Amino acid sequence: MHEYGLMEEVVGILLEKLQEPGVCPPGAAIEVVLKVGGFAVHSAAATRQAYEVLTQGTPLEHSRLTLSIGPVNLACTQCGHREVLGDDQVDPHDPLPLAECPACGAVAPVQGSRGVESIEIICG
Repeated sequence: MHEYGLMEEVVGILLEKLQEPGVCPPGAAIEVVLKVGGFAVHSAAATRQAYEVLTQGTPLEHSRLTLSIGPVNLACTQCGHREVLGDDQVDPHDPLPLAECPACGAVAPVQGSRGVESIEIICG
């Protein structure tokens, strides 16, 4: 339920922002553009589901969520190989993630953000 906790915070921030004068006219179509790091969420589907549940009965209920998840990168210190890793290649719970370099077999550090990188409200 990591995604649910993250989205609780995001939806709270969005609802506060929507209360500010001039942010969105009443009845406007709302798109929320959310960019998070590769270690911030474990499942895009669970993140979207949490958003839908948490926005029910709020001014965001019919909004559209555009979710962008940043990359998780391998950077081998032995051979210099770099590549973007897939979701199933690294445990997002690991505080110091490592992976085997596919080029030379060395254990290499994995880098990615664990937080929200940006939130944008677009009113149409």
